[in-house]
Amino acid sequence: MDQTLKGSLGLSLLLAAVSISGMCVGQSFVNPGFESGSTGWSGCPLEINSASVYGGTGSNQVAEVDGHINAASTADDRMLCQTLTGFTVGAIYLLEFDATRRQSGGTPASVSVTVQVDDVLYTEVTRTGGWNMVREQLTFTAQSTSHTLSITPNFTVSLGMLFDDFDISVASPLPVQMLHFDARTEDDHVRLDWATGSEQNNAGFSVERSTDLDQWEQIAFVQGAGNSQHTINYQAVDDRPIQGSSYYRLQQIDEDGSAEITAVQAIHLGLYGTALSIWPNPTTSLLHVRTNDPGSVQVLNALGQRMTAKQRQEQGGVELRVAHLPPGQYVVRSSAAAERSVHFIKE
Repeated sequence: MDQTLKGSLGLSLLLAAVSISGMCVGQSFVNPGFESGSTGWSGCPLEINSASVYGGTGSNQVAEVDGHINAASTADDRMLCQTLTGFTVGAIYLLEFDATRRQSGGTPASVSVTVQVDDVLYTEVTRTGGWNMVREQLTFTAQSTSHTLSITPNFTVSLGMLFDDFDISVASPLPVQMLHFDARTEDDHVRLDWATGSEQNNAGFSVERSTDLDQWEQIAFVQGAGNSQHTINYQAVDDRPIQGSSYYRLQQIDEDGSAEITAVQAIHLGLYGTALSIWPNPTTSLLHVRTNDPGSVQVLNALGQRMTAKQRQEQGGVELRVAHLPPGQYVVRSSAAAERSVHFIKE
Protein backbone atom coordinates (compact mmCIF):
# COMPACT_ATOMS: atom_id res chain seq x y z
CA MET A 1 0.00 0.00 0.00
CA ASP A 2 1.37 3.44 -0.86
CA GLN A 3 2.13 6.09 1.75
CA THR A 4 -0.87 8.24 0.71
CA LEU A 5 -3.30 5.45 1.50
CA LYS A 6 -1.57 4.74 4.77
CA GLY A 7 -1.85 8.36 5.77
CA SER A 8 -5.43 8.75 4.62
CA LEU A 9 -6.58 5.90 6.78
CA GLY A 10 -4.45 6.85 9.75
CA LEU A 11 -3.68 3.23 10.56
CA SER A 12 -1.45 2.46 13.54
CA LEU A 13 0.44 -0.82 13.46
CA LEU A 14 2.11 -2.81 16.17
CA LEU A 15 3.90 -6.17 15.87
CA ALA A 16 4.68 -8.14 19.02
CA ALA A 17 6.25 -11.59 19.27
CA VAL A 18 5.85 -13.99 22.19
CA SER A 19 8.06 -17.09 22.39
CA ILE A 20 5.59 -19.83 23.20
CA SER A 21 5.84 -23.30 21.73
CA GLY A 22 3.59 -23.64 18.69
CA MET A 23 4.84 -26.82 17.01
CA CYS A 24 2.40 -28.52 14.64
CA VAL A 25 1.76 -32.16 15.55
CA GLY A 26 0.00 -35.02 13.81
CA GLN A 27 -3.11 -36.93 14.82
CA SER A 28 -2.98 -40.29 16.61
CA PHE A 29 -4.69 -43.60 15.93
CA VAL A 30 -6.41 -45.36 18.79
CA ASN A 31 -4.86 -48.82 19.23
CA PRO A 32 -2.71 -48.57 16.07
CA GLY A 33 -1.21 -52.08 16.48
CA PHE A 34 -4.37 -53.95 17.54
CA GLU A 35 -2.81 -55.06 20.83
CA SER A 36 -5.96 -53.79 22.61
CA GLY A 37 -8.31 -55.85 20.46
CA SER A 38 -11.04 -53.97 18.60
CA THR A 39 -10.65 -50.73 20.59
CA GLY A 40 -10.83 -47.81 18.17
CA TRP A 41 -11.66 -50.07 15.20
CA SER A 42 -15.14 -51.27 16.09
CA GLY A 43 -16.92 -49.24 13.40
CA CYS A 44 -16.39 -51.95 10.76
CA PRO A 45 -16.68 -55.78 10.76
CA LEU A 46 -13.25 -56.68 12.14
CA GLU A 47 -10.99 -59.72 12.34
CA ILE A 48 -7.90 -59.68 14.62
CA ASN A 49 -5.57 -62.56 15.47
CA SER A 50 -1.95 -63.32 16.23
CA ALA A 51 0.40 -63.15 13.24
CA SER A 52 1.01 -66.92 13.57
CA VAL A 53 -2.66 -67.59 12.65
CA TYR A 54 -2.08 -66.10 9.19
CA GLY A 55 1.26 -67.67 8.33
CA GLY A 56 3.52 -65.25 10.18
CA THR A 57 5.38 -65.81 13.42
CA GLY A 58 4.77 -64.81 17.03
CA SER A 59 1.80 -63.51 18.97
CA ASN A 60 1.85 -59.96 17.68
CA GLN A 61 -1.74 -58.95 16.86
CA VAL A 62 -2.60 -58.08 13.24
CA ALA A 63 -5.88 -57.37 11.41
CA GLU A 64 -7.08 -59.06 8.23
CA VAL A 65 -9.10 -57.44 5.43
CA ASP A 66 -10.87 -59.96 3.20
CA GLY A 67 -14.10 -60.99 1.50
CA HIS A 68 -14.81 -63.39 4.36
CA ILE A 69 -17.12 -66.36 3.82
CA ASN A 70 -19.87 -65.44 1.34
CA ALA A 71 -18.25 -64.61 -1.99
CA ALA A 72 -21.57 -63.36 -3.37
CA SER A 73 -22.00 -60.69 -0.71
CA THR A 74 -20.02 -57.86 0.80
CA ALA A 75 -22.16 -57.80 3.94
CA ASP A 76 -19.79 -60.09 5.84
CA ASP A 77 -16.52 -58.63 4.53
CA ARG A 78 -13.81 -57.91 7.07
CA MET A 79 -12.68 -54.28 6.89
CA LEU A 80 -10.83 -51.58 8.80
CA CYS A 81 -12.11 -48.11 9.67
CA GLN A 82 -11.38 -45.40 12.22
CA THR A 83 -12.36 -41.72 12.46
CA LEU A 84 -9.70 -39.17 13.41
CA THR A 85 -10.34 -35.58 14.46
CA GLY A 86 -8.34 -32.42 14.95
CA PHE A 87 -7.01 -31.99 11.41
CA THR A 88 -5.90 -28.60 10.16
CA VAL A 89 -7.76 -27.85 6.93
CA GLY A 90 -5.29 -27.42 4.07
CA ALA A 91 -2.39 -29.23 5.76
CA ILE A 92 -0.88 -32.33 4.14
CA TYR A 93 -0.84 -35.54 6.23
CA LEU A 94 1.18 -38.75 5.92
CA LEU A 95 -0.69 -42.02 6.51
CA GLU A 96 1.52 -45.07 7.20
CA PHE A 97 0.87 -48.74 7.92
CA ASP A 98 2.45 -52.18 7.45
CA ALA A 99 0.77 -54.67 5.13
CA THR A 100 1.47 -58.16 3.77
CA ARG A 101 -0.26 -61.01 1.95
CA ARG A 102 -1.71 -63.80 4.10
CA GLN A 103 0.30 -67.00 3.74
CA SER A 104 -2.05 -69.72 4.98
CA GLY A 105 -4.97 -71.30 3.14
CA GLY A 106 -5.98 -70.50 -0.43
CA THR A 107 -4.96 -66.82 -0.50
CA PRO A 108 -4.81 -65.45 -4.09
CA ALA A 109 -1.32 -64.88 -5.48
CA SER A 110 -2.06 -61.15 -5.54
CA VAL A 111 -4.43 -59.40 -3.17
CA SER A 112 -5.43 -55.75 -3.20
CA VAL A 113 -7.51 -53.40 -1.07
CA THR A 114 -8.94 -49.90 -1.48
CA VAL A 115 -7.63 -47.37 1.02
CA GLN A 116 -9.92 -44.36 1.35
CA VAL A 117 -9.94 -41.27 3.56
CA ASP A 118 -13.34 -39.71 2.87
CA ASP A 119 -13.05 -37.75 -0.39
CA VAL A 120 -9.38 -36.76 0.01
CA LEU A 121 -7.64 -40.12 -0.58
CA TYR A 122 -8.68 -43.06 -2.75
CA THR A 123 -6.03 -45.57 -3.80
CA GLU A 124 -5.39 -49.28 -4.30
CA VAL A 125 -2.72 -51.16 -2.35
CA THR A 126 -1.50 -54.58 -3.55
CA ARG A 127 0.61 -57.31 -1.93
CA THR A 128 2.11 -60.49 -3.41
CA GLY A 129 4.67 -63.09 -2.39
CA GLY A 130 5.66 -64.34 1.04
CA TRP A 131 5.20 -62.91 4.51
CA ASN A 132 6.81 -59.47 4.36
CA MET A 133 5.30 -56.57 6.29
CA VAL A 134 6.08 -53.67 3.93
CA ARG A 135 5.53 -50.09 5.10
CA GLU A 136 2.98 -48.21 2.99
CA GLN A 137 3.12 -44.39 2.90
CA LEU A 138 0.22 -42.34 1.53
CA THR A 139 -0.46 -38.60 1.67
CA PHE A 140 -3.63 -36.52 1.60
CA THR A 141 -4.68 -32.92 2.15
CA ALA A 142 -7.18 -32.41 4.96
CA GLN A 143 -10.42 -30.78 3.84
CA SER A 144 -12.12 -31.05 7.22
CA THR A 145 -11.17 -31.21 10.89
CA SER A 146 -12.46 -34.81 10.93
CA HIS A 147 -11.72 -37.63 8.46
CA THR A 148 -12.52 -41.37 8.40
CA LEU A 149 -10.09 -43.99 7.15
CA SER A 150 -11.60 -47.12 5.57
CA ILE A 151 -9.84 -50.14 4.04
CA THR A 152 -12.01 -52.56 2.03
CA PRO A 153 -11.14 -55.72 0.04
CA ASN A 154 -11.05 -55.85 -3.76
CA PHE A 155 -11.52 -59.65 -3.69
CA THR A 156 -14.25 -62.01 -2.51
CA VAL A 157 -12.38 -64.87 -0.85
CA SER A 158 -11.94 -65.17 2.90
CA LEU A 159 -8.13 -65.11 2.79
CA GLY A 160 -6.56 -61.73 2.18
CA MET A 161 -4.27 -58.92 3.34
CA LEU A 162 -2.93 -58.26 6.84
CA PHE A 163 -2.29 -54.88 8.52
CA ASP A 164 -0.37 -53.56 11.51
CA ASP A 165 1.16 -50.43 13.09
CA PHE A 166 -0.91 -47.52 11.74
CA ASP A 167 0.41 -43.97 12.10
CA ILE A 168 -0.49 -40.50 10.87
CA SER A 169 1.55 -37.30 11.00
CA VAL A 170 1.84 -33.87 9.43
CA ALA A 171 3.81 -34.10 6.19
CA SER A 172 3.53 -30.43 5.30
CA PRO A 173 1.81 -27.95 7.61
CA LEU A 174 -0.05 -24.91 6.36
CA PRO A 175 2.31 -22.08 5.38
CA VAL A 176 0.75 -20.26 8.33
CA GLN A 177 -1.12 -21.88 11.20
CA MET A 178 -3.65 -19.24 12.27
CA LEU A 179 -4.59 -19.49 15.94
CA HIS A 180 -7.18 -16.69 16.03
CA PHE A 181 -8.29 -13.46 14.37
CA ASP A 182 -10.38 -10.98 16.38
CA ALA A 183 -11.75 -7.48 15.86
CA ARG A 184 -13.21 -5.17 18.51
CA THR A 185 -13.99 -1.51 19.05
CA GLU A 186 -11.97 0.60 21.48
CA ASP A 187 -13.26 4.16 21.93
CA ASP A 188 -13.51 5.49 18.36
CA HIS A 189 -11.20 3.01 16.63
CA VAL A 190 -11.13 -0.69 15.76
CA ARG A 191 -8.44 -3.01 17.09
CA LEU A 192 -7.49 -6.15 15.19
CA ASP A 193 -5.58 -8.95 16.87
CA TRP A 194 -4.37 -12.23 15.41
CA ALA A 195 -1.78 -14.88 16.16
CA THR A 196 0.05 -17.64 14.33
CA GLY A 197 1.21 -20.94 15.80
CA SER A 198 3.77 -21.52 13.05
CA GLU A 199 4.84 -19.85 9.82
CA GLN A 200 6.50 -21.15 6.68
CA ASN A 201 7.65 -18.72 3.97
CA ASN A 202 5.14 -16.15 5.22
CA ALA A 203 5.62 -12.78 3.49
CA GLY A 204 2.95 -11.09 5.57
CA PHE A 205 -0.69 -10.09 5.97
CA SER A 206 -2.86 -7.76 3.95
CA VAL A 207 -5.35 -6.14 6.36
CA GLU A 208 -8.59 -5.47 4.48
CA ARG A 209 -11.90 -3.73 5.17
CA SER A 210 -15.30 -3.81 3.47
CA THR A 211 -18.78 -2.38 3.91
CA ASP A 212 -20.62 -4.93 1.76
CA LEU A 213 -18.51 -8.15 1.87
CA ASP A 214 -17.98 -7.73 -1.87
CA GLN A 215 -15.56 -4.86 -2.40
CA TRP A 216 -12.49 -4.96 -0.15
CA GLU A 217 -9.83 -2.30 0.37
CA GLN A 218 -6.37 -2.95 1.75
CA ILE A 219 -5.76 -0.68 4.71
CA ALA A 220 -2.32 -2.00 5.64
CA PHE A 221 0.27 -4.67 5.03
CA VAL A 222 1.91 -6.25 8.08
CA GLN A 223 5.16 -8.11 7.46
CA GLY A 224 5.25 -11.77 8.51
CA ALA A 225 8.01 -13.61 10.32
CA GLY A 226 8.97 -15.74 7.31
CA ASN A 227 9.60 -19.01 9.13
CA SER A 228 8.68 -19.68 12.74
CA GLN A 229 7.70 -22.53 15.03
CA HIS A 230 6.55 -20.28 17.86
CA THR A 231 3.40 -18.32 18.58
CA ILE A 232 3.58 -14.78 17.18
CA ASN A 233 0.99 -12.15 18.09
CA TYR A 234 0.07 -9.37 15.65
CA GLN A 235 -2.01 -6.24 16.11
CA ALA A 236 -3.35 -3.44 13.92
CA VAL A 237 -5.48 -0.42 14.86
CA ASP A 238 -7.81 1.26 12.38
CA ASP A 239 -7.91 4.89 13.55
CA ARG A 240 -10.44 5.86 10.88
CA PRO A 241 -13.13 3.18 11.04
CA ILE A 242 -16.39 3.44 9.13
CA GLN A 243 -19.62 4.44 10.81
CA GLY A 244 -22.21 1.67 10.96
CA SER A 245 -21.43 -1.91 9.90
CA SER A 246 -18.09 -2.87 8.39
CA TYR A 247 -16.06 -6.02 8.00
CA TYR A 248 -12.40 -6.94 8.41
CA ARG A 249 -10.35 -9.83 7.09
CA LEU A 250 -6.73 -10.86 6.57
CA GLN A 251 -5.06 -12.20 3.47
CA GLN A 252 -2.01 -14.23 4.44
CA ILE A 253 0.45 -14.00 1.56
CA ASP A 254 3.25 -16.50 0.93
CA GLU A 255 6.61 -15.50 -0.45
CA ASP A 256 5.57 -17.05 -3.79
CA GLY A 257 2.54 -14.74 -3.95
CA SER A 258 -0.17 -17.28 -3.11
CA ALA A 259 -2.72 -16.20 -0.50
CA GLU A 260 -5.17 -17.58 2.04
CA ILE A 261 -8.09 -15.55 3.41
CA THR A 262 -9.11 -15.67 7.07
CA ALA A 263 -12.62 -15.72 8.44
CA VAL A 264 -14.36 -12.33 8.38
CA GLN A 265 -14.99 -10.30 11.52
CA ALA A 266 -17.91 -7.85 11.68
CA ILE A 267 -17.86 -4.51 13.52
CA HIS A 268 -20.64 -1.97 14.11
CA LEU A 269 -19.91 1.58 15.20
CA GLY A 270 -22.59 4.02 16.32
CA LEU A 271 -22.91 7.62 15.19
CA TYR A 272 -20.00 9.93 15.79
CA GLY A 273 -20.79 13.25 17.43
CA THR A 274 -17.95 13.97 19.84
CA ALA A 275 -15.34 15.22 17.38
CA LEU A 276 -14.78 16.32 13.80
CA SER A 277 -12.03 14.56 11.88
CA ILE A 278 -10.77 14.77 8.29
CA TRP A 279 -8.38 12.88 6.03
CA PRO A 280 -6.13 13.05 4.09
CA ASN A 281 -4.43 16.25 5.18
CA PRO A 282 -2.86 17.78 3.07
CA THR A 283 -5.06 16.86 0.10
CA THR A 284 -5.16 17.59 -3.61
CA SER A 285 -8.69 16.65 -4.66
CA LEU A 286 -10.83 14.79 -2.10
CA LEU A 287 -11.36 15.36 1.60
CA HIS A 288 -13.21 12.86 3.82
CA VAL A 289 -15.03 14.33 6.82
CA ARG A 290 -16.24 12.15 9.65
CA THR A 291 -19.46 13.51 11.14
CA ASN A 292 -22.99 12.29 11.91
CA ASP A 293 -24.56 15.28 10.11
CA PRO A 294 -23.13 15.72 6.59
CA GLY A 295 -25.52 18.60 5.87
CA SER A 296 -23.82 20.80 8.47
CA VAL A 297 -20.36 20.67 6.86
CA GLN A 298 -18.90 23.88 5.38
CA VAL A 299 -15.54 24.83 3.87
CA LEU A 300 -14.08 28.26 4.69
CA ASN A 301 -10.98 29.99 3.35
CA ALA A 302 -8.35 31.74 5.49
CA LEU A 303 -10.53 34.90 5.52
CA GLY A 304 -13.55 33.04 6.87
CA GLN A 305 -15.37 33.15 3.54
CA ARG A 306 -17.53 30.17 2.65
CA MET A 307 -16.22 28.22 -0.33
CA THR A 308 -18.22 26.05 -2.72
CA ALA A 309 -17.32 22.35 -2.52
CA LYS A 310 -19.42 19.53 -3.93
CA GLN A 311 -20.36 16.92 -1.33
CA ARG A 312 -21.10 13.21 -1.54
CA GLN A 313 -22.45 11.40 1.48
CA GLU A 314 -20.54 8.29 2.50
CA GLN A 315 -20.59 5.96 5.48
CA GLY A 316 -19.34 7.83 8.51
CA GLY A 317 -19.65 11.30 7.02
CA VAL A 318 -19.17 13.14 3.78
CA GLU A 319 -16.67 13.37 0.92
CA LEU A 320 -15.76 16.89 -0.22
CA ARG A 321 -14.41 17.63 -3.71
CA VAL A 322 -11.82 20.39 -3.31
CA ALA A 323 -9.68 19.98 -6.45
CA HIS A 324 -10.93 23.33 -7.80
CA LEU A 325 -9.84 25.31 -4.73
CA PRO A 326 -6.63 27.36 -4.99
CA PRO A 327 -3.71 25.96 -2.95
CA GLY A 328 -3.67 27.23 0.61
CA GLN A 329 -5.08 26.78 4.10
CA TYR A 330 -8.79 26.12 4.68
CA VAL A 331 -11.16 25.22 7.48
CA VAL A 332 -13.83 22.54 7.61
CA ARG A 333 -16.62 23.50 9.98
CA SER A 334 -19.56 21.48 11.30
CA SER A 335 -22.19 22.60 13.78
CA ALA A 336 -22.91 18.95 14.63
CA ALA A 337 -19.52 18.23 16.20
CA ALA A 338 -18.13 19.08 19.61
CA GLU A 339 -14.88 20.13 17.93
CA ARG A 340 -16.54 22.35 15.37
CA SER A 341 -13.65 23.14 12.99
CA VAL A 342 -10.52 21.53 11.61
CA HIS A 343 -7.82 23.13 9.44
CA PHE A 344 -6.56 21.49 6.30
CA ILE A 345 -4.13 22.31 3.49
CA LYS A 346 -5.08 22.16 -0.17
CA GLU A 347 -1.99 21.45 -2.30
